[in-house]
Amino acid sequence: MMTKFFHFIAIVVLSLTLFSASPVSAQSLTLHDAQARGLVGERIDGYVGIVKDAPGVRQLVDEINLQRRQLYRDIARKNSIPIDTVERLAADKAIGNAGSGEYVQDAAGNWVKKP
Repeated sequence: MMTKFFHFIAIVVLSLTLFSASPVSAQSLTLHDAQARGLVGERIDGYVGIVKDAPGVRQLVDEINLQRRQLYRDIARKNSIPIDTVERLAADKAIGNAGSGEYVQDAAGNWVKKP
């Protein structure tokens, strides 16, 4: 059971890394670029959110969140656990892995810069 859980956590972390580099189109921002510029941040529900709107940000956020939702759903089904458990674990990892100066949501849902 624990091996299955660790495998699940590894998949979540890998997925967040892969999606962070995924461009929406050739001329669009990557998630990493948008985070570094303070345009988007990691939400407490496992998805990304808009901190400051700019051209291409809405499209990026929608695409990344769609990819994450599909992945979370697949992981939840494969491991027979609720999707909200997957989302919470992914949020904890993403917020924990966010770089200094990037925006994340605090427990109340407010955007704060990570120290």
